[in-house]
Amino acid sequence: MVTKEIKRALRSRAFAGTTAFGLFMMMAGRLDQSGGRIFSDGEPYLSMFLNSFRFTPLTILWPITVMFPFVLSYRRERDSGFQRLMVLKTSRGQYRRAKIAAVACSGFLSLFLPMTGWLLFCTWISGSGEAVNPIRFMPEFAGRFPFLYGMMYAVNAGILGAVFAVWGLGLSAVLRNRYLALLIPVCYCVFTGVAAPRAWEAFKLIDPAVYRNPALGCLGIPVYELALLATGCLLFIGGDHHAGKA
Repeated sequence: MVTKEIKRALRSRAFAGTTAFGLFMMMAGRLDQSGGRIFSDGEPYLSMFLNSFRFTPLTILWPITVMFPFVLSYRRERDSGFQRLMVLKTSRGQYRRAKIAAVACSGFLSLFLPMTGWLLFCTWISGSGEAVNPIRFMPEFAGRFPFLYGMMYAVNAGILGAVFAVWGLGLSAVLRNRYLALLIPVCYCVFTGVAAPRAWEAFKLIDPAVYRNPALGCLGIPVYELALLATGCLLFIGGDHHAGKA
């Protein structure tokens, strides 16, 4: 059940669109930082990769991008009768586990794949891997293993993608108003970007450097991510339980 649901999610248009938009954000960030030039002779690929999503307004959209395909997914399945059919074929518990796993996998890959693809592209069109700009977070690791350093960003983005995708699934299960379900992710990103401390900004979490923020401690961000993930799971289970009684 879990494997089938994951395959169905990865073959969906929503996953393809989210992944494509993630790659577009990387390309747009590169064009924004380089004055409209993708290729640049002699620029290290790690610098090219990191500058593609640093200090660009498009990075604000990435949590919303991951959440949008899922904030209406459960309600769409429930209204169409697909959810009831799946429960009859297996069980409600298996359906919940498969749905959460599929959404988490889709959210992870929808950010991991475009960032990994862009890193490989930067590696292909550039030579040296050493970054030009000083790197404050783990500079020794970046100097010795530039490709692995870039992959660290891709994995971190994938984890956050899974967290926000499951949170979006939870909203889909408890909110009846589809427009409100779509508005909440936008409000969340705006609020964290304006009112929240810098380390808690949704679009800043993509940088692994936030894990070493002195104000939060080494466990601040992981606990925050686990709280968001648990909230999404609880909202989804609670909404599905209420729908089963209806």
